[in-house]
Amino acid sequence: MKILVVDRLERGIAYGEACFETFRVIDGDVFDWSGHWLRLQRGLAEFGLRLPEGQGEELLFVSLREAAKAGADVLVRLTISGGEANWGLAAKSVEPNVYIQCVPYTRGRSPGFLRLERWPFPLKKKQAKFSSDYAETVRALHGAADINVLFEQGGQLIATATANIFLYRDGSWRTPVADTGVLPGRVRDFLIRKAQVIEEPCPVAWLDDCEAAAICNSGLFIQPVAYVANVERTDAMEMHHGGFQPLFDALQEQKGVRL
Repeated sequence: MKILVVDRLERGIAYGEACFETFRVIDGDVFDWSGHWLRLQRGLAEFGLRLPEGQGEELLFVSLREAAKAGADVLVRLTISGGEANWGLAAKSVEPNVYIQCVPYTRGRSPGFLRLERWPFPLKKKQAKFSSDYAETVRALHGAADINVLFEQGGQLIATATANIFLYRDGSWRTPVADTGVLPGRVRDFLIRKAQVIEEPCPVAWLDDCEAAAICNSGLFIQPVAYVANVERTDAMEMHHGGFQPLFDALQEQKGVRL
């Protein structure tokens, strides 16, 4: 055990005063960087943290530079915290701290296997990827190594631990509404804008009769779901349903996407 005695403490540790974005850098391109940057700014603004003009371009440049060192297809996590400060909730640091993590992306396109679990905390609107929200997710998982969990509350689907959920039924893709504890994912929002996905409340009962399901985020993009544990079905979800192709086609046209 490492023990440190300090006179200053990282505010992301002390108060969860941090936001982050996760995205892939593929051959030097990022899908929807402007959307990632806007969401990050929106989250930091809730802490009263404002970044200087042009900071987004600088952070993109550094992220691309560091990703290039790791390979041609790299997963990047960009985290910005309140930085170090002296004792006290109202204390402020001189400037935020920025952390960039890069790992080669190696996950294949194997089908997703999920298990349905209840979300144990009150739901709140998620404007951005707050580190404190993911601390709640860690608590909801109870330390489980398997994070392939689809959360629900009150009979309504929310999202998985790390991705948005899509269900195909009645001829279209549906995804839960973003003001019910659902993070407005960048891939999710893009496909809604392209009229490929409809945003509406999604009852848990839809898992029983949907034709197909998928999860999406800025790492996977789109991953078909093969099975959801704790759900009784009389037939299997279609892994090669025709509804997937329009999603793939809309994304494939964008830079920074690999399917």
